[in-house]
Amino acid sequence: MFMIDNINNIIMLLCKGMANRKLYFSDHPRVNSYGSEIIDLANDHFRSTGSSELFIGIVDGFFIFDGKRVFGPSVTGKQLIQFAERLYSGGFALQKGIKIGDLQKFFDITANRGVPVKTIAEARTLFTNSGIKNIRIAEPFSDQVGNIKRDTAKAWEGQAVSKGLPSPTFLYQELYDVVSNAYGDAAFDRTIDIDKARSVSEFMLRYIQSSFADVMQHVHYADYDSYTVGHSVRVASLAVYVGSAMQWSKKDLLAIGSAALLHDIGKSRIPDEILLKKGKLTDEEFAVIRDHPRAGAEILSEQKDVSDLDLAACWGHHIRYDGGGYPRQPGWAVRHPVTALLQICDVFEALTAVRPYKEALDPRGAYTIMLADRGGFHPGLLAAFISMVGMYPPGTYVRLSDRRVGMVTEVGEHIDRPKVLITASKIGEPLDENDRYMVDLTELQSQSLSVDRLLLNFIG
Repeated sequence: MFMIDNINNIIMLLCKGMANRKLYFSDHPRVNSYGSEIIDLANDHFRSTGSSELFIGIVDGFFIFDGKRVFGPSVTGKQLIQFAERLYSGGFALQKGIKIGDLQKFFDITANRGVPVKTIAEARTLFTNSGIKNIRIAEPFSDQVGNIKRDTAKAWEGQAVSKGLPSPTFLYQELYDVVSNAYGDAAFDRTIDIDKARSVSEFMLRYIQSSFADVMQHVHYADYDSYTVGHSVRVASLAVYVGSAMQWSKKDLLAIGSAALLHDIGKSRIPDEILLKKGKLTDEEFAVIRDHPRAGAEILSEQKDVSDLDLAACWGHHIRYDGGGYPRQPGWAVRHPVTALLQICDVFEALTAVRPYKEALDPRGAYTIMLADRGGFHPGLLAAFISMVGMYPPGTYVRLSDRRVGMVTEVGEHIDRPKVLITASKIGEPLDENDRYMVDLTELQSQSLSVDRLLLNFIG
């Protein structure tokens, strides 16, 4: 697990270095800090494994390490995946002895949108001529016998991957990109693509109605520098799922999806040193945070084709059911059920997600806090939310009382007895996709079983 966490972090840091190099010069302290962290993690890998190379492959839009897909960074690291594609590459290998200069020059090349290569041979020449000595470009992966070149076979040794990707992964990438691009556009006073948010909201509705668990299993990872983006995507997914389960109209479901994706857009104007602060906020810093609903509504009001619901969700997602919260609500204002549901999803996601300043709560702990907050939430909608999301939300992993591990696919008739797709045996041995099977804890033959533990941040 430690090794996979290191790989996740290295990929994230490469992406952050790329993003910051586009904003700053190659020797900027922020760019260098990411490079230094990458070197430290790579050296930890070399020491612990005795290897001289750390290879991260890329196949069909996924990062691959040691034969396994790396889900979180495959979503947030789309820019690194696209860069590899422009180099006709199947991945990158960091080699023992890597120095900050290697990474600076690597980031310099990534900042050049028009990389002038047409083959991987030209890409390797570009790296050599740029002075990059300890980052190697791998051949594209091939699974056709007899067509694997010698260095490809070495790079991909033991790395069997299945063909094709589940559509929910592409969906999550699209959702993430829409919110990330909207934040970037808002931060630099550019026009936000509202139509794109609505388009991807329709795409989301189609998949969540049948594959909510598959969508949500990709979003349980910590990425402090972009947690606000992931938060909006998770809130949107939860809101559309619950609204769909309550049989709201398609019109309302599409509206709640796009409104939720943009509800926190005001945070694009908050400095990172406040937004990502791990310690306690000062009164002045908290005032800046509390202003983000107003700032967001102001940003959206300047956009074309923005809806009244987009503005209401942005303005009102921190307004309580009893009228408290912030910003202050006029006495004559009437809250729409959609904004009331968004407020519930917003608070639940915040309580159950990792943040720079706190650990995640499990759903039971979140519900305890929300139910104790009298007047905080629409009581009927909160009750419906709890019954539909349950103690073990779809997409999360649990360990059963007999030690088997599986992914929750559906909330059962009782909120603590879900349907579980078993993915690992009693001794912890992972099951092949074709050997996985369903256990419904509400059925008579499963009466002796129960959920022993919710496995927070577990990825199957």
